[in-house]
Amino acid sequence: MKLSYEAVRSIFRECGPMTMREVALFFPDVPYNNVGSVISGLRIKHSQKQLYIYSWTREGIGKKYLRAVYAIGNKRDATKPPVISDKDRSKEWRARHKVPQVVANSVFTWGQHEQR
Repeated sequence: MKLSYEAVRSIFRECGPMTMREVALFFPDVPYNNVGSVISGLRIKHSQKQLYIYSWTREGIGKKYLRAVYAIGNKRDATKPPVISDKDRSKEWRARHKVPQVVANSVFTWGQHEQR
């Protein structure tokens, strides 16, 4: 399939809302940036907006990057969620990886093990 405005519109009509990365999978021989420019063109270059931001999602391995989910139509874009601060991100990480705070080299810890 050749990259064009009509090809991207037909993908959205058949598959529904998708991220730019998901659309790029339909064009394996085309650079990712070229797919992005076609999606951008459908959003702003024509007399009427043909794609809008349906919602936002986080994707990636390790750090989750915020990505727009596009859908066909001329509706109002979804509002972008607030940025997660480093403080909140580290709180979430600590809650997931909760490790008991035990001092292994303490004289008192050795005494507890011998009494049992």
